[in-house]
Amino acid sequence: MLISKTTFLDALNCPKNTWLKLHDPHLLEGCVLSDFERHIMEQGNEVEAHARFLFLDGIEVATTGEDAQKETARLMEQKAPALFQATFITDGFIARNDVLTYDADTNNWNLYEVKGSNSLKEEGMSDRDHITDLAFQAVVLKRSNVPVGRYFVIHLNKEYVRSGALDIKALFTVDDVTDKVLARMPEVEPQMEGTREYLLRTDEPKGACDCVYKGRKKHCTTFQYSNPNVPEYSVHDISRISEKKLNLFVERGIYDLKDIPEDFELTKNQKNQVQAYKKQEPTIIAEDIKKEIGNLKYPLYFFDYEAFGPAVPAFNKYSPYRRVPFQFSLHILDAPGAEIRHVEYLHDSRTDPTDKVAALLKEHILPGGTVVVWHKSFEAGVNKEIADRLPEYAPFFERVNASLYDLKDVFQKQFYIHPGFQGRAGLKKVLPVLVPDVRYDGLMIQEGGQAADAWWKMVSPETPTAEHEKIAADLKKYCGLDTYAMVVIWEHLCEKIR
Repeated sequence: MLISKTTFLDALNCPKNTWLKLHDPHLLEGCVLSDFERHIMEQGNEVEAHARFLFLDGIEVATTGEDAQKETARLMEQKAPALFQATFITDGFIARNDVLTYDADTNNWNLYEVKGSNSLKEEGMSDRDHITDLAFQAVVLKRSNVPVGRYFVIHLNKEYVRSGALDIKALFTVDDVTDKVLARMPEVEPQMEGTREYLLRTDEPKGACDCVYKGRKKHCTTFQYSNPNVPEYSVHDISRISEKKLNLFVERGIYDLKDIPEDFELTKNQKNQVQAYKKQEPTIIAEDIKKEIGNLKYPLYFFDYEAFGPAVPAFNKYSPYRRVPFQFSLHILDAPGAEIRHVEYLHDSRTDPTDKVAALLKEHILPGGTVVVWHKSFEAGVNKEIADRLPEYAPFFERVNASLYDLKDVFQKQFYIHPGFQGRAGLKKVLPVLVPDVRYDGLMIQEGGQAADAWWKMVSPETPTAEHEKIAADLKKYCGLDTYAMVVIWEHLCEKIR
């Protein structure tokens, strides 16, 4: 078994989970990458493919394993100017370099790591830590007797704005991180040895995995297997729980919220969440809800965007990860008791939809009303990006952003607490509790990342017409439900304050 950079970084986060993935892979049979995770991987591959144009004389080592190692050695002996996926195997470790270039002046090799981020990540020991990433490779190259002169991270330039054909040199920033990598190597090398020893053991590590000390969002894929005594809804789900408090719970063997002592120090919001679970009944503060939503101005525009944020700008006037607003849904309530109207738009081709979206929104969102959203920073951010690209619409989008109301605030501020929310305020967490008849179950598209991927596939010239139409129908159902869900939740709240 060879330990790759990815395996090493995984083990830094949770060694037992990494051991289980290597030695007991059937545990992962039900675990598949989410659409968002696949999207991130695809974006990373696309960024790396573009970055190779910075090295026009580069040669790819297309084989794998020991064959790749032999091919790398042959090309290095010939002093090839640049190698993609140069491969080194030593002491049970394997490193495949994004770019390795030869410097004839110093007779050294320079190592480049390509990252899909738009900044250098160097804090902490995580899978987003670029310095640790390079330090692992540096150790392998040192043990392979490769003389390395400099270490670089190539990442996207967030200031780049596309105008015409991609300017590859302007698209990327190259950071010399040699000193940081050399300083990190003495820390990483013993960690590599410890990781190898841990992962090569034949007996399964006993007990809980390290993720038991982390919040729910940071749990590994085999968490439930390693921690069977932790319930599905546990102390790990307490809102904004600190590492210190979580460690206290674990040390005392407290995992179920009902076992938390009454005198345990928690914030007000955390206590409310725990009490709602213990009582198994909602807490509704009607007066505060009434103050929150009672003065919203009609017409009410229940609004939602779907957007695609490519790492490499697809259209003019875009920077890396700037969002392409390919779809919106708008449920409009003109006055109390009026019939709800629905307006929607889905862009149908692989072109920039900004002009069409801006014109339609200006036509339908009139002055004087309230634009109701869920998690308003997203819609506000997309509006600002559109205004930056289309200055003539800037006054309109400034007005819209000034009239945004975030319906999530009712739940974020804990004016409505329900044990079924499990301490969260996401739309897909609140909806099935308050309005169980309206559900996302059964939809082919169920989250934003999936919607973005589906749209990009839909507008591909290679997608057959029938599949194009099917994706379009699925996207409309999903985005339309996002705004309709807000309508029915708003109606539910209105019933409560009556």
